[in-house]
Amino acid sequence: MDSYENPTSSIPFPGGARVLTAPGSAEADHQEGEGGAAWLSSPFSEGLVAASDASESEEAFAALAAELEDEEFDEALQALVDEAAGRHLDSAGAWPSGATEQLATGEVEAWMAGIASEADRLLEHVERHFADRAPESLAEGEVEAVLTEALAAQGHPGLEGEDFLGALARKVKSVAKGAVKLAKRGIAIAGGVLLGPLFGIIRKLVPLLLKRVLSFALNKLPPGLQKDAAALADKLGIRLPSAVAAVLAPASAPAATPAAPAAEPAPATEPAAEPAAAAGATLAELFDAEVAGAVAGQRPATVDEYESEWELLDPGDGREDGAVARLDAARAELVDRIAEAPPGSVLTAELEQFLPAVMAALPMIRTGIRVIGRERVVGLIAKPLAELIKGHVGPEASRRLARAIADKGLGLLSLEAEAQAGGYGRLGAEALASTLEDTIRAVGQLPPESQAEPLRLQAELQEAFAEAAARHLPSELLRADVGALELEGESAVWVLMPRGPSRRYRYRKCTRIFPVRIGRQVARAVVLADGETLEQRLLDEGGGGWPLEAEVHVYESLPGTHLGHLAAAEGEDLAGGPLDAGEFEELTPRTASLLLNQPGLGGRPAPAGTARRWYRVAVGGRPRHPRRHKRLLVRLPLTGSRPVLRLHLRLGERSSHRIGELVAQRADVRLVAGFRALILGVAQRSLPARLARQFQRTPGAALSVQQAQTVAAALGERMVAAISAQLRTLGPSLAAAARDPAAGMTLIFEFGFADRAALAAGRADAPTITVRPGRHHD
Repeated sequence: MDSYENPTSSIPFPGGARVLTAPGSAEADHQEGEGGAAWLSSPFSEGLVAASDASESEEAFAALAAELEDEEFDEALQALVDEAAGRHLDSAGAWPSGATEQLATGEVEAWMAGIASEADRLLEHVERHFADRAPESLAEGEVEAVLTEALAAQGHPGLEGEDFLGALARKVKSVAKGAVKLAKRGIAIAGGVLLGPLFGIIRKLVPLLLKRVLSFALNKLPPGLQKDAAALADKLGIRLPSAVAAVLAPASAPAATPAAPAAEPAPATEPAAEPAAAAGATLAELFDAEVAGAVAGQRPATVDEYESEWELLDPGDGREDGAVARLDAARAELVDRIAEAPPGSVLTAELEQFLPAVMAALPMIRTGIRVIGRERVVGLIAKPLAELIKGHVGPEASRRLARAIADKGLGLLSLEAEAQAGGYGRLGAEALASTLEDTIRAVGQLPPESQAEPLRLQAELQEAFAEAAARHLPSELLRADVGALELEGESAVWVLMPRGPSRRYRYRKCTRIFPVRIGRQVARAVVLADGETLEQRLLDEGGGGWPLEAEVHVYESLPGTHLGHLAAAEGEDLAGGPLDAGEFEELTPRTASLLLNQPGLGGRPAPAGTARRWYRVAVGGRPRHPRRHKRLLVRLPLTGSRPVLRLHLRLGERSSHRIGELVAQRADVRLVAGFRALILGVAQRSLPARLARQFQRTPGAALSVQQAQTVAAALGERMVAAISAQLRTLGPSLAAAARDPAAGMTLIFEFGFADRAALAAGRADAPTITVRPGRHHD
């Protein structure tokens, strides 16, 4: 197995790291003692232990919500969001606006309707098959067998499928499993304790779920999702998980920049990025809460109440009423005015119209503006900005800017041809509009007390404008003393994308593409969103022969960006295959320094919805890889009499083959060393966030960042100890999994707890280990 160890006061225009290592000295810092089962002092919330006065339905809801949690389902929903966003962009991008917007939306709706139809056929089959069956009558594997048969009849590979249908089938299996466990404990559930009505609940909720997916993808979140989740829960007599309530609190904004949680550990001098909730995870949490609430609430009318309370606007009504759509229109109008206005015009009125559109797209800006009043802020910002750009307004100025920008992107976009064909130089006007937009966004995020002080606001405005101009305008057009340049060496600018007549811009791309030679140590030090390293990913995808020759493309998101937009608009990779949203990773200053030697290019940690930087590594001739999945899955079922924590560690094909070779050679020391490096690396980088998420989704439970790190480190050490103790016993299973035609293998570590109190105290049994071929789903 390959070792993964170590795992100014005037306008800006002229005339006017180190290598990441595995947990430090793991042998010294995380030693397993005689009393290893009791980890330090309890990091868990006392609320995790079931209170004696908790109602039966509340307990059933908490247990079912935990049983239903499935990161693979989150991924499947995120993939739907990304694909829907990409399909809509492809369909609408070649046209202006108007009726074609309805046509593009109709195409995506028709595609989603096909998925809904497949899901309904599957759920109808299962509902009918188990119509009169009680949970306790089920034989082991019976539900899985029926689901597999139904999927096969629809031409689907089965429960192991990576798409939505396979993930939905596994969700159905989880409902059945949870119902069986609750029935054995004598806890009543909906449907008269029959499985058919339970599956019918899921069948009724799936269409609503898919409507939400489409709403997220088209950035059309309606008022229904801005209602108070806690008030709804009180009305229905259930408790929603705190994560759901937080995401769906009032004044929610259109989903912007969804991404997998960033897990890269930062150096002490760089603040760690806050994990950003992906659209798929948000939708999955709400869906799980609704299923659990309907089942545990024992009220058939609950599903109907969900449908009415969380009513979505029909995405096919053709109404461009979202904040992102309004920003698109306002940006296009401002670009036209910059390009067409008489030279030297002061566009104060135009900026007064543009400001509210930028503010509306980001909730943190709206919050500050409400405190001191929008009219006052607009007056303090619009006029100074209009004065700053007046020397660059008009057709000739826009054309000059366009030509200079085109010179920066000849190998990227055919920008030169666009600059010539644009007549009035839309490309240059767009650069000024981007500069203004970023300035407004930066100033809008200031604390209200800073916005309320005119002199402070003007100082911030001046600095923000200079920094934004350095990003969007060629450096030779700026004063020599502007010190806000991001890049060393060859300059570059950020261009709105995708190009086309529709002017629905969803991201920016850097006009400089970086050719890089990636050495193994650098690849090992670059940590990706899932906690694995770039080395691991490249090896799993057939990379080798260090250093690797590659290209790095860099992007910046806008409000309303989905990674599916980038995947759809960027076309094919160097190997000629379609791009996948999973190929885009967040570019932090640390990664930009390691990979590109350009730390200024990395985006700083930013709230969801603000501009964030992304990158994609393109290796020519690399074999295509299916949609990327999490290396580690975490499950915390609570429906049984004893809590169980299961960790699924999934290895790629190359690593699996290497394990098989080492088993055959009886190279036990090298095997343990390889597993140790991999497990402790994952425990440090990925597991803490996963544990914190699991307990956040469990009502009454929570883990702080430090607590999650402590528990993850202890779990990692116990996993390594278990591998060492059981290696000879596991040998045949490891060898068989390596020989199996299924790609890769999965190691399942199961930690049992005597009861809820033991879970709260952190007293776990020694883990059992199961080896399964392929990418196993629980």
